[in-house]
Amino acid sequence: MKMKKLLTATTVLVAALTVSAAPTLAAQNNGSIHIKGNKDNIRINNNTEVNNINIRLDDIGGHWAEKYIKDLVAKGVLEGDDNHHFNPDQHVTREQFAAMVARMFHLTSTSTTQDFVDVPQKHWSFKVVEATKDYFDAFKDLNGGYDFRPAEGAKRQDVAETLVKVLMKLNPSIQLTDAATADQLLHSKFKDADNIAVVLLPYVATAVQNNLIQGDDQGRFHPDRTLTRAEAATLLDRISDLNIVVDVPSGSTTVTGTTYGNSGTTVTGSTYGGTN
Repeated sequence: MKMKKLLTATTVLVAALTVSAAPTLAAQNNGSIHIKGNKDNIRINNNTEVNNINIRLDDIGGHWAEKYIKDLVAKGVLEGDDNHHFNPDQHVTREQFAAMVARMFHLTSTSTTQDFVDVPQKHWSFKVVEATKDYFDAFKDLNGGYDFRPAEGAKRQDVAETLVKVLMKLNPSIQLTDAATADQLLHSKFKDADNIAVVLLPYVATAVQNNLIQGDDQGRFHPDRTLTRAEAATLLDRISDLNIVVDVPSGSTTVTGTTYGNSGTTVTGSTYGGTN
């Protein structure tokens, strides 16, 4: 699905995800889904109200990321498992993060071609991996095929790359930092900049410059550290505070529904695996 997302001139990216934990914030109580638009566009902002009636998470009360998790549950981006657990401190896998990104940015795919050896068509994440494949690295295997490594943890430097690629696609005003500037910037900010993959330096630098992701208070970026599910939720929820315009089918100005079990709507798509 082709999409056009424009950021308002007065909006500043404030999605700074640091290594240190954020303070606990009160949960927001959202109402029923009301995504209103103008002609062929809908506007999604931090006031978007979505009601996932049946979703209850029993393991996030008092967690530092409770507010962010509940925000994304309400917006149809996240779910719990069959035991009503979100498992906020577990590592987020690449396929789980792909599902979050696909729902967050309304990316879909109707492909029936298996592009990755390790993500067959019957696998729960096939559609979200296909929908987001342009924004994730692939890994060539010994037989000449490509692996997605769906169960591997989503590392901080890889997450930075994915988000920058998505936002550059949707907002042309975001430009990729050149390699020389990126190298200088990151080495001036982070003691462990040498641990960032050379090919990812421009993406990490662009993410840092736009406050998408930051290091810790010790001056380290921890590029190979895997994000927790709570950290991934925090990052995406803060990005969702941006005012975004999304193309939708002609005449679709109001969308209603729920997003639990297999009742995915045109806003969030189908649910995958029940663990995101």
